[in-house]
Amino acid sequence: MMPSPSRRLLLLTVLPCAFAAAAARAEEAVPNKPGYVPLGEFTVNLPSQDGAQSYALLDLTLEAVPGAAQALHDILPRLKETALRQLMAMAEKGELAPGHTDPAAVKTLLLDAMGKLQPGAVRDVLITKLIYG
Repeated sequence: MMPSPSRRLLLLTVLPCAFAAAAARAEEAVPNKPGYVPLGEFTVNLPSQDGAQSYALLDLTLEAVPGAAQALHDILPRLKETALRQLMAMAEKGELAPGHTDPAAVKTLLLDAMGKLQPGAVRDVLITKLIYG
């Protein structure tokens, strides 16, 4: 049995409203998602004993706590400078070298440094690329 034209019109009017309301409730139920702030690629020269040139290439992204991504974007140049300084210091100490790099130590050092610039805003530092050349 086919619904009458007026009943079809009612269904076409009511169903989209019901779906929209359900979607709004679903969005409210989803907790705030973290934001991601890409810092970009960093090329760091590595010291060597024999004079050979080598480098490390890292791509970094910050995971911001919900609602903090814009605050991090606002100080992006300062974040990039801080990351580069920390990576260069690690390279000078021999902590950023092929076979001697502890990614967890790099993340911890960078997370601490970023936390000083914007306390409580950074949840994690993601190393999305680490290449030596």
